[in-house]
Amino acid sequence: MTLLQMPNGTGKTTTLEMLIATLSGVATSWDEKMVRGYRRKGDDRDLGTFVVSLLVDGRPLSIELVLDFEMGTARYRTTNPGSGGVVQSWAPPPLVRRFLAREFLGLFVFNGEFAARLLDERQTAADDAIDALCQLYLLDEVEDFVEQEWSRRTKQAGAKSDGALTRLRTQLANMTARRGIIVQARAKAEGQVRDTAADMADLSAKIEERLGTGRSTREQFNEAKIEMTRTDGALVVAAGNAMQALRQPLAVHPSFAASLIALKDNLDNLRLPENTSAQFFNELLDEDECICGREMTPGAKHEIGIRSLRYLDASESGVINAIKQDIGDFTASSETQSPAESLAGAIAQLGGARRDQKMARQTVLALQQKLIDEGDEELRAWQQQLDKQTKLNAECARLVQEIDADDEKDGASDPCSLKLIDKKVKDFGSKISEITETVTLRKQTDVVKGIMARTKELARLKIKAELIALSNSRLEKVLANDPLTIARIDRSIRLEGQGTGSTAQVLAAGYVFLMSALRRGNNDFPLVVDSPANPMDMGRRRRVGALIPELCSQFVAFTINTELPGFVPALAGATDEIRYLTMFRKTPGTARLLPSLPTTGVTQNDHSVVVEGSDYFMSFDVTDEEDE
Repeated sequence: MTLLQMPNGTGKTTTLEMLIATLSGVATSWDEKMVRGYRRKGDDRDLGTFVVSLLVDGRPLSIELVLDFEMGTARYRTTNPGSGGVVQSWAPPPLVRRFLAREFLGLFVFNGEFAARLLDERQTAADDAIDALCQLYLLDEVEDFVEQEWSRRTKQAGAKSDGALTRLRTQLANMTARRGIIVQARAKAEGQVRDTAADMADLSAKIEERLGTGRSTREQFNEAKIEMTRTDGALVVAAGNAMQALRQPLAVHPSFAASLIALKDNLDNLRLPENTSAQFFNELLDEDECICGREMTPGAKHEIGIRSLRYLDASESGVINAIKQDIGDFTASSETQSPAESLAGAIAQLGGARRDQKMARQTVLALQQKLIDEGDEELRAWQQQLDKQTKLNAECARLVQEIDADDEKDGASDPCSLKLIDKKVKDFGSKISEITETVTLRKQTDVVKGIMARTKELARLKIKAELIALSNSRLEKVLANDPLTIARIDRSIRLEGQGTGSTAQVLAAGYVFLMSALRRGNNDFPLVVDSPANPMDMGRRRRVGALIPELCSQFVAFTINTELPGFVPALAGATDEIRYLTMFRKTPGTARLLPSLPTTGVTQNDHSVVVEGSDYFMSFDVTDEEDE
């Protein structure tokens, strides 16, 4: 554990920037202005050097960043005794490079802003941390390896048609490359959908709040919004009534009802089979003549009524009776109106409700614009930005929809649908396998890739569940007086029953989650933090300080004197292995400190002083004014 106390203005932020730039190798892309921006004010030296010394699997690795202020350029030097000594470039071992990417470094070299990103639903930091720290990328490497092996075998196998094989390989390579482009485009568009949606909500809230300062126009605006809400509800009800009426075909057109009545009449006059229904006989008794043409006398009616009971067991009778009964019920006009008239009335009500809703919405927009015109330039700028973000949100959502679609024409030369691209990649691979006689190997490759993809999916779900349980158990201790619970991890950390927490809660949750993830993986990383306990109260500082030694093997914190109480004593109580460093600049305000420096543990140059030791660390107190 290393605690480095640096008063504000002594370079905490610059030190972290240099640390990330040295480890990631990004400084070679800096322009002259950025390079010269790191030159100390009043310092005429041509070069600035920053060195980071690491242990990788117990072996030393040193990366040095040199800034040439005169030329405005940056260069690196890497010292790796295990693989050739000194190299005049950024050249860490291949197995280490993935961990030195800027995106990955942010997982263990961070400040409170990164902790907040873990809980920002617009970000994917939590998912990225799980994939990186728990080594799920290894499953992707297996997929890449088997694909490369299949490609190598197809090249060795020869071909019956070199020209055809070359074309197929080119098509496969192009389609695979396009898939990568489309995947990146989808991720970017999906991120923009989330970002713009959040921006739209923020801008709408700002506009709403600013519009609330109006008087008479504001009252009209509020009344118009209430009316719009009412018309929206009325439109929903009217649409439901119209759809309910539309479910009866006979209400759609008079011909439906006429045809149904004709069907019932034909059933009445139908020459039924021997086993018919009682309904037939009952209707026959009402006729003046029998079906044989003879007069229907009282005696004949009596005999028909008695003898009809012999034929009442036929199953068809119930169906025919039900049909006739339903037709009669549905075609009969009610006391007020027919089904067709009911539908016409419902449609008329729907049209009126739609007109009312449209009018109410136009009134709201007109009053809103009037309020904006009566407002200030900032309000107009917010509205313009909202319109811009709304348009961008729609465009990005449309792009995501196109990429996820599965109905794109197969003949497209540059398809956007991932499903179609995957189909083409599979087809090209199958044809190449047939030509090169590696069909079995192709199938085996697809099986392995499918297993890896499914394994990654299941592993991510299991790891998330474990991290949630572990993080929540630790959060119960850290935030005992102000509980916070992680509900799920979906791109970002989602909290139970709340969108986000206080600054202290967010920082504590970020610590606990990242440290749990760091310990969950097989790799062991240090944790470098700027102001680890600044926004926390005393109780949270003590709980976080006591927890840190359990969660990471190396902890480096840049602190100021105001965050030492509570945090440092708790950390010291949990571990004996703490290195205390105090740094301050040499200025007229700090000149009084020089005579009282300890006799040991002091390192200084023309510009600054570094003192090692817990006593000096805990007693050091310099204000911003003194440090200038």
